Amino acid sequence: MENIKFEVIIIRGGPAGLSAALVLGRSRVNTIILNTEKARNFSTTLSHTFLTQDGKHPTEIFKAAKKDIDKYPSLTYKKEKAIDVKNSSNGFIVETENGTYNSKRVVIASGYRDDVEGSGIKGLSDVYGKSVYPCPFCDGYELADKKLAVFGGAEIAPFFSTVVTHWSNDVILFTNGDMIPDKEFVSELERKGIQVFQDKIKTLHSTEGKLQKVELENGKLIEREGGFYRDMKVVENTNFAQQFNIPSESGHFGLTNYIVDENRESNVKGLYIIGDARTGWSGIAPSVAEGYELGASITVQISQENWNNK
Repeated sequence: MENIKFEVIIIRGGPAGLSAALVLGRSRVNTIILNTEKARNFSTTLSHTFLTQDGKHPTEIFKAAKKDIDKYPSLTYKKEKAIDVKNSSNGFIVETENGTYNSKRVVIASGYRDDVEGSGIKGLSDVYGKSVYPCPFCDGYELADKKLAVFGGAEIAPFFSTVVTHWSNDVILFTNGDMIPDKEFVSELERKGIQVFQDKIKTLHSTEGKLQKVELENGKLIEREGGFYRDMKVVENTNFAQQFNIPSESGHFGLTNYIVDENRESNVKGLYIIGDARTGWSGIAPSVAEGYELGASITVQISQENWNNK
């Protein structure tokens, strides 16, 4: 097995990881990007709200990003899956399916994946990313003024449904059997035009990914043209942060944030966490910004180390 030394190892190559790589490449930092090319957003129809790339498919954005980093000789890109990260005497060892790599610094940019099947809503996987989405800021414009459904549990979905009314006045909330304890809030939702169905969902009816009807277990059929699923069942793509017992705290929408400093460095020196891997849900533009900031921070750290060693 090859055992190669790098200054930085980036695990996965989504918007955060490739953005960090671009800065490191332009800073002539010897860096390897280990990527599976199985991004979370590849399932969606089009990507939105990322300046200059609005309305493009995520795979098209990835290809452009890959072309950008290919220009820099200090960057090595490999389509390999990182399967383990361990401490070593001078940093870390990252093991992949094909070899091992050594580095003083490791960037976890591995993100999350959406467990749509884990929602328990039959038919959701057929419409997810095609007419039912997780983010109205990304896809609300295309669904504006349509008959919309909001799917999710009692903790998050009720408030989220009020946000969705910014794009449409025809919004119905489905909690799939999860009962909302705040009866006054339910009354407020219905008084202000959001119907609430707390019954179990039997199935979603769709054609070629376009939501048409929501069928409840009581037999009721409700016509809908699209919607949002916010109470996502999400799973970390790697457990590396957990392996190192990185402390965490509660974040937005019930997700967990790993605690890092202003440089995105964890309490384990040399181990950084960015993008969805840090927050559970960041979005493309914030992830790119975070990757840029990290690349610059690491470059400054390395330059200072070199200066002090002169």
